[in-house]
Amino acid sequence: MDVAITPKYSFVPITEKKYQGLSDKRTQDLLQKWGIKLQIQQFLFNETFHQYHKYDLAKAFFQDRIVANNLKTWTKNSYAITGLIASDIEIKQIPCTITSMTFFDKLKDSKNNIVNDSDHIRQRFDIEIDGILVSNNLRGMLLDTECDEYNLYSKDERDEFIFRLFQLLVLGGEYCQYEDNLKPYLEVTKSIYKDLVRVRKDETDNMFISTMVLQVVAKKESPYFPMNPDHPQNVGFLFVDETNREITTFLHQYSGF
Repeated sequence: MDVAITPKYSFVPITEKKYQGLSDKRTQDLLQKWGIKLQIQQFLFNETFHQYHKYDLAKAFFQDRIVANNLKTWTKNSYAITGLIASDIEIKQIPCTITSMTFFDKLKDSKNNIVNDSDHIRQRFDIEIDGILVSNNLRGMLLDTECDEYNLYSKDERDEFIFRLFQLLVLGGEYCQYEDNLKPYLEVTKSIYKDLVRVRKDETDNMFISTMVLQVVAKKESPYFPMNPDHPQNVGFLFVDETNREITTFLHQYSGF
């Protein structure tokens, strides 16, 4: 296909797909405890996809009438179909290369001051950053640029989708009950990550992630996917599986505003 020719995409919603991790009762109980408000939907598209058409695909998606008539976004205090057609979109491709939970091993080492020797998260003095309470060293590592723990992960590591997902879960929603132990956060991160991304093997049997992750802001005069995207916990992503020609939408809203 000529790179200059933009495909004409069409989309069909998938209603029957179930996710093993997200549908797990313990996962659902923890998401509710943390105040996490996720909306995840799936759509099929018709054309062969190349990564250089990522903006065209995202734009076509949010300007498609069938998508608009099925896509749920935040309105008042719940997710609902609003029928909005985007007048403008912004996208950013998010690195997604991590295939092992050893990525988080640094958090488990008590020498790094996130947890103590009994694996409990270390507490600290309370401060508020971006309207979010930072009351322990794990939250400090995520948000407080002035604390030593913040430098535990490099900028490239923090840009990875799995880190962003972990941060979303730890910081939670507006009404979040925190965990004293690191383990539940890691378990749910792994569970949701496995649901969202496709891991494959290359010709040398090395694992790699074939899913492309796009962070998206869709606007109709004002942003609606997500609303208030300046808040760090309001995020919207598209997961593009070019092999199966499938798009998964992932939306989280911190509060009802």
